[in-house]
Amino acid sequence: MSSILEAYLANELALKRFLRRFIKSREGADDLAQEAFLRAFAAETQHSIVSPKAFLFKVARNLALNELARLASATTEPLGDFEGQEVLEDSSQVAADDAVDDRKRIRVLARAIAALPPQCAKVFILRKMQGLSQKEIAARLNISVRTVENHVALGLVRCKAYMREHGCASDQGTGSVSERAPAAFVTARMVE
Repeated sequence: MSSILEAYLANELALKRFLRRFIKSREGADDLAQEAFLRAFAAETQHSIVSPKAFLFKVARNLALNELARLASATTEPLGDFEGQEVLEDSSQVAADDAVDDRKRIRVLARAIAALPPQCAKVFILRKMQGLSQKEIAARLNISVRTVENHVALGLVRCKAYMREHGCASDQGTGSVSERAPAAFVTARMVE
């Protein structure tokens, strides 16, 4: 199992509490924790991580500081009185259910990627998480573009199957970007 995945699973609550120091909303902290995990997990495929927990927290801290800077520079407009309080109460339960589903998907996806052959996992992460082109991946790993295509296809097939076997079918959580949290969106769309 990935050392970053182990560190994330063992320290998930502590990581979210840490992020709440920076980001006051629970949902924001949860999203940043997921994003930190995904970035740390992707980095682990590039090089060995000596202290996974410390690395995970450092990635999370950097993401939180970037988010604070983004929020500080964003212009905001005051909102008028909101008369739809009952809608907010209903949507908070839906949001909590979505958060649980998203965490499960991330864990299952991480395990699915960890189960891939090492070269296939590297290529899959470079393509799906880091967004590199097939030519860039081929040049970086000194393999052919065709080999990159084969690894991505194999990774997609195996990850979809793994997620389906573990109750996270790829047709779940396929809302638009505006409907779902960014990290959850990446997780749901990664294997489609």
